[in-house]
Amino acid sequence: MNRKTLRALLLSLGLLLIAFAVVLMSGSLANDTVVASTPVYNAQSIDAAAELETISDSEVPLAAPLTAPAAAPFAAETLVLTQSSVREDAPAVSQPAAQAPVQQEPAQNEPAPQEPTQEEPVVQEPTKEEPAKEEPVSEEPVVTTSAAIRLLERASALLTRYNACTTMAEKRALLGAPNNSLGNDAIRTKLLADMGGNWEQLESEVVGATQYQQGKTLYVQVYMSGISSGYVPVVYTAQNPDRSGNQWATNLVYDDEAATWMEYTQKHPYNDSRVGFYMTTLGNNEDGWEELKDTMETSPVWQTVDVPTEG
Repeated sequence: MNRKTLRALLLSLGLLLIAFAVVLMSGSLANDTVVASTPVYNAQSIDAAAELETISDSEVPLAAPLTAPAAAPFAAETLVLTQSSVREDAPAVSQPAAQAPVQQEPAQNEPAPQEPTQEEPVVQEPTKEEPAKEEPVSEEPVVTTSAAIRLLERASALLTRYNACTTMAEKRALLGAPNNSLGNDAIRTKLLADMGGNWEQLESEVVGATQYQQGKTLYVQVYMSGISSGYVPVVYTAQNPDRSGNQWATNLVYDDEAATWMEYTQKHPYNDSRVGFYMTTLGNNEDGWEELKDTMETSPVWQTVDVPTEG
């Protein structure tokens, strides 16, 4: 309970006490009026007794007048005494009403000491670490390479450097040629030297997929088709690992556009063997390689070598 509420309560209590005192005072005044009139009746009773005594007197005749004046002083004194005794008691009754109610300061209740609450330790649940999501590793496309592709890349790179030369001396220096004969022999010699003196062997699965070359050991070689101002490398196979023997006859030519080997299956006119195709037919012919690809696409003597894929 705050001070304002306590003060209002005490004020209301004081007002009730004052009202009660007023009621008591009103009652005491009414008693004074009643007491003041009482002696008159007593006086009358005394007078009546005196009259009876007078009447009983045998010596006074019944018709004699009453001695009223002698009784009057006694009644007056009795009235005065009765009134004085009542007035002395009246102030004792009205005295509490004159005193103002004492307002007591509200007692300030001291807060009861509270025992410190013991906080329970917070138990933290171990956080569950979610396993890191492994991002899918982007697989790089597998570049399928082969002896034919590797030789084509070597030959194309050498031809780029060869065509960048502006003089015959620069071309000779690039190829390490002893003279100005800078055709197939000079270019093939340079390539063979860069490869360590041996052509790369053809994959056995390609040989096994042919119709008439099975069981042979073949080496991948290159021929420069076209004219010297615009050589085009064409890959083929031969049975010699270097420049020895017959270097130009072949039964397998690589079609770089179709990415497949083409087998030349022309039968020999006198026996059951197969006739070789001569790469020299492409020399000094600007459109020789394009014409050969057209022929391989339409002629029945050229068959696609279907190499089974690894599954």
